[in-house]
Amino acid sequence: MKKQTIITILFALVAMAGQAKVKTIVWEEPHKAYTVDPSFEVLKVELTKEKTILYARYRGLPKGELLINKDSYLQADGKQYAIIGSDSIQLGNKSFIDDRGEKKFVLYFKPFPKKTKEFDFIEGMGDDDFRVFGIHDKDFTMPAAPVPAGYLADLAEDDQAVEMKYSEKPVTIHFKALNYRKGMQTEITLRYVNLKNPARHGGSRLYLNDDGEGEASLHIGIPQQVTADISNISTTSFAELFLAPGKEVTILVDMLHDDKDGNGKFVGYKGYAAKLFWEYRPASRNFLSKTEYSFQKMLECKDVTSLINFMKGRNASVEEWRKMAPYGEAVKDELQTYFNMPLILSDNVLDSLKQTEAFVDYISRNHAPDVLSSIRYFDYDFVMTCQYYVKDKEARGFNADLARYCYYLPKVLDGQKVEKPLIEDPQLSALYDNVVADYQKTVAVNKQNLADNIHYLDMTDVAPENILRTILDKYKGKTVFIDIWATWCGPCRYGHKEMAPLKEELKGEDIQFIYITSPSSPYKDWKGMIGEIPGDHYYLTKAQYDVLLSLYKSKGIPTYAIYDADGKQTYTFVGFPGVETFKEEINKALNK
Repeated sequence: MKKQTIITILFALVAMAGQAKVKTIVWEEPHKAYTVDPSFEVLKVELTKEKTILYARYRGLPKGELLINKDSYLQADGKQYAIIGSDSIQLGNKSFIDDRGEKKFVLYFKPFPKKTKEFDFIEGMGDDDFRVFGIHDKDFTMPAAPVPAGYLADLAEDDQAVEMKYSEKPVTIHFKALNYRKGMQTEITLRYVNLKNPARHGGSRLYLNDDGEGEASLHIGIPQQVTADISNISTTSFAELFLAPGKEVTILVDMLHDDKDGNGKFVGYKGYAAKLFWEYRPASRNFLSKTEYSFQKMLECKDVTSLINFMKGRNASVEEWRKMAPYGEAVKDELQTYFNMPLILSDNVLDSLKQTEAFVDYISRNHAPDVLSSIRYFDYDFVMTCQYYVKDKEARGFNADLARYCYYLPKVLDGQKVEKPLIEDPQLSALYDNVVADYQKTVAVNKQNLADNIHYLDMTDVAPENILRTILDKYKGKTVFIDIWATWCGPCRYGHKEMAPLKEELKGEDIQFIYITSPSSPYKDWKGMIGEIPGDHYYLTKAQYDVLLSLYKSKGIPTYAIYDADGKQTYTFVGFPGVETFKEEINKALNK
């Protein structure tokens, strides 16, 4: 045998030995680009010659159920790799979640090439099936999709802020997705101030179609900042959209773009206020690093004099920044207005200062007018600011009208008796009248029974601090089960479904089931749901609802409470503890 041949064989043997040692490729704590349901997590991936292994965890309700389809598969480079086994769960059958609300398990699939950089997990294409897209090693970066021309360069349009006025014209928002894959069911939530109730966020949801496109037409009424959130991703991805009635924008999102640092999926934008959109985020970072903006220094302000001195120094710093910052005037105005507002900086300072006449006078004269002139997104801070602005009885113009509208209307919608404030703008005045009239009609309808076995008891005129006692007094001598819920609360609805058999079992017992919600549940949705939930239903005002939750020391829903026939509270719990727990606690209250 020739010497060269022997050397070649030796090298081959060494190479084969090396390959034998590297049998498994492991991705520890892999990242994902997008998922339909974030409760399904991939903890680790192993790529072997024989199979691909997914170590997974599902987070859900304690003692709830989990089912993984036996037709699940992985998808990589256009090919599918079928599931072949599992540990800790049985494919196609229900498994139970532990008391901590989680279930860990392992899934085995036919092997795909070890050179694979990213893949999808597909349980199925049903609405309730798990789908995770762009699973990849944490050291790998998903390739970005090329952004078409026109979505990056169009920065000059509408550099100046528009006039603050009311309009019925809708704003139109188009969404187009890059890297869109079948089954993504991408959900985008748009949040804005709803002039039909300024104290509550307006919201609109849309799903992209099979081509990765969607459109929304919003009646926002006034120029404002609308936030767009892409749901179901591992980190927050949102964008600030500066919109105005009658305007139109088109937004590109890259569904597989890595969001390791957040907010990376919005990759293209054109239309109204494009320059403001592109400059706002980098300009805000620059603003914070180059000016004397400081939460800590604000916290040190203990009186109005120190607050005024602090604001003077910071304002001088901001003016210097404006001279040097390489951004348009619109974004400079936006940032100066936003960060110049003491009301949004420190609750600690507000708690000690907001009751003083000097503070109210300072805010109303120096800061409230600026905020009302801003085109930024009007959240609860804006409504809070209005309370200072309306102190000025002599104020006139659209800003004054808007402040009075947004300050007094929520009080009416919370059941308070409030006379109509001065609103000189005819369109805004007419809108106020229409919203109040619709509310009064709703209250009238609410006083009727909504179904044969459903009773709605009106509590509008009850003082918030008396609400619980007033409700319980109606059921003296009975055991009472209270369920505080909302139409949008998944665990709440799950609890209703799980409790239905127990309620049937308890028929004939001296127990009353009571269901309580608030205006956070849209009335039409609530009305449509309660027909399937036998019991007495209460649709409280926000103030009544807040007091009730505080009495139970609860910050979330569902919240439950049980009272015995003597009116003594025997049990309370936040979250759904399970039917067996409720059965045991109800029997205790019934003395069984």
